[in-house]
Amino acid sequence: MLRASVPDSQPVEILVGFGSNKKQEEFHFLRFEFLQRLNLAKLQVDLVRTKSRFQRNGCASADDLKELKVQLEDYTTAIRNYQYLHSKKPIHQPELAKRKLLLEYFFQRPDDFQDPFHSHYAYFREATAQIDPLRLALMRSLPSRLAWSPRERRQRKKEYTQGLPPQQVSIFVDRLVRFMTAITGGVFLVVPMVIMTIDQSQNKSLITVSLAVVTFALVLSLAIRVSNIETLVATATYAAVLVVFVGTSNAVEGQSSSSGSS
Repeated sequence: MLRASVPDSQPVEILVGFGSNKKQEEFHFLRFEFLQRLNLAKLQVDLVRTKSRFQRNGCASADDLKELKVQLEDYTTAIRNYQYLHSKKPIHQPELAKRKLLLEYFFQRPDDFQDPFHSHYAYFREATAQIDPLRLALMRSLPSRLAWSPRERRQRKKEYTQGLPPQQVSIFVDRLVRFMTAITGGVFLVVPMVIMTIDQSQNKSLITVSLAVVTFALVLSLAIRVSNIETLVATATYAAVLVVFVGTSNAVEGQSSSSGSS
């Protein structure tokens, strides 16, 4: 249930009440997307008018140049601010609705037009945390005592007790993923070689190598966060190892056949 109004005579008490709310340990802010774009558009139009005036007059006074400097600085600052706000991690539904209701509860006024608290909400942390899908899946599926690092437990006690997934990769999750990656790499080499060694035939070896390379490429693309070049190099290297093994096996088989015939 929302408050009908916010008393202007008690702004300090309301702000203190909002700031001391313990329901959310991680604070958020509004990006004000509409206002940011409106400000950028206004600065762009001002610069266009200044450019047109300079071209029409064919000259610019010292005061005009000072004004131009201020306009360009304001324009650059607005672009940097817009980029900075977009670098923060956005809040999605249903968490966004909870944050919005919290602001409306404390600050909604009867004379507010439409829905002023409707905006893009974001956390203060960066949105570019590079966590690969495998680590992210383990962070969400493992028990909290294993997925959470001790440092993050102290910083976000409420979320930890609620069983929410962590935001940082713990040492246990990181080492577990490294171990799983090492085991998977060994399996991708040993299993195809064992299959090709039993009842050797050229067709069987070619089919095994093709399936193994395709499976390796899928796992590398979906489970591990790597660049396109790294994916290409790793897949080509893996295919080269299997091809060398097939070539060596065929050479040994040919020598054995020749020795048996003689």
